[in-house]
Amino acid sequence: KRGEGQRSFPLFFFFFMSEMFTLPPRLAAIADLAHPCDVLADIGTDHALLPIFMNRSGKCRRAFACDVNQGPLQRACSAVAKYGLEQSVSTVLSDGLHSVPEEYDVLVIAGMGGDLIARILYEHPPVCAKKLILQPMTKPEVLRRFLFRHGYSIQRERAVSEGEKRYIIFSAVNLPVSDFNETDCHLPQNLDCTPDALDYLEKLLSSHQKRLLGLRRAEIADQTAIDFESSLTETLKSLWQEISRRLYDETH
Repeated sequence: KRGEGQRSFPLFFFFFMSEMFTLPPRLAAIADLAHPCDVLADIGTDHALLPIFMNRSGKCRRAFACDVNQGPLQRACSAVAKYGLEQSVSTVLSDGLHSVPEEYDVLVIAGMGGDLIARILYEHPPVCAKKLILQPMTKPEVLRRFLFRHGYSIQRERAVSEGEKRYIIFSAVNLPVSDFNETDCHLPQNLDCTPDALDYLEKLLSSHQKRLLGLRRAEIADQTAIDFESSLTETLKSLWQEISRRLYDETH
């Protein structure tokens, strides 16, 4: 069975106060892509697991754990205090980036819809960030389109499987792309070659195949939409085949 017993990235851990601190696969992948950094800003931090791990493991010198709601921020404060990190991990009540000190060089926005992440970046552009790590829960095409239109390029994307869920994570930098089209917005850019990437592409391909079938069965045909979905599904098939071949070559 493909991918059984394999990990596409390490599950990070460290010991502190006789406790083992672990990150689930999604956050472990985000931590891996965020490294190296000096000062991390984590928007929508919830329990502040990522800033705590990054600081305690020496992957960042300082961190801002930020949330728009008092409840999650209080949980973050409690977690930071539990590990004695009040001097290096600051909790910030902030709507998006509005109240976050512009001292960070790596920005993480994860666990939100792609349209919400785009709105956060639009309302307060992160001019001090050298790298953005973004994990849209929905509408990744909206986020890619925003990044391309606002002078960012996606250096790599990583797919992550966590139980039955599939996630996609972007690593982006402030570097305009020379050209892009609508198909680019719907396709993973520079996707890491991992077994999880195949799982993600299979799910994405299945979704677009169902949409194409629905368009073809409609009483009034939208030929433009049919042509787009048909081309997109063929491109996704080719990408799946390419990664499958690369994984085969790496293991044989």
